[in-house]
Formats: sequence, C-alpha cells, structure tokens
Amino acid sequence: MLTVLVAVCASCGSRSSNKNESIDGTYVYQDGISRSVVTISGDKWTMKTQFGAPGYYYGNDAKYDSGKVKGNILYYSGIFEYGEVTGRTLRLAGRSYYKQ
Repeated sequence: MLTVLVAVCASCGSRSSNKNESIDGTYVYQDGISRSVVTISGDKWTMKTQFGAPGYYYGNDAKYDSGKVKGNILYYSGIFEYGEVTGRTLRLAGRSYYKQ
C-alpha cells in the first residue's frame, strides 16, 4: 500500500513540474515533402512551412501563418482553436511537432 502511495505522489510531482514548464520555443514537423517550424513566444505563434525534398527547402516556396496563444492552446485568427501543446509536443492539424 505504501509503495502505491509513493508512486502516485511521485507522478503527481512530475505533472506539476510539466505545467510550470514554458511552452515558448520552437517546434518542428518534417516529412518527405515539407518542413514546418512553429515558434511560440508569449501570447503569439508563427509558422513557416517550406516545401521540397529534405535539405532542399526553398525560401520562395515558404508559407507563413500566425496567431494567438492562450494557455497551451494555439488560435488562428484569434478565435479558431488550431493546436494544443502538451509537454514538449504540439498537436496541429493531425500532426505532431516536437520541441527543439
């Protein structure tokens, strides 16, 4: 019984430390045809998506997006929920972006 309580308390402590961790930073998603980088800073986020083979992304083909952040939720145009940060992972449009 004591072992179970210790394990529960230990997991509670780790959750609270994750809540205190800032979501600010750079999150990256890459596949065979594109690379997207989302930067979160304070209450704003920006995203740059480049197209092409890995290592050959061209700046002229880049697409840019931006929006607001409230808590751990990213909003597009300030009102549409667009993504959510959990721990070091950003879930956006069905894709997982990982914090660098």
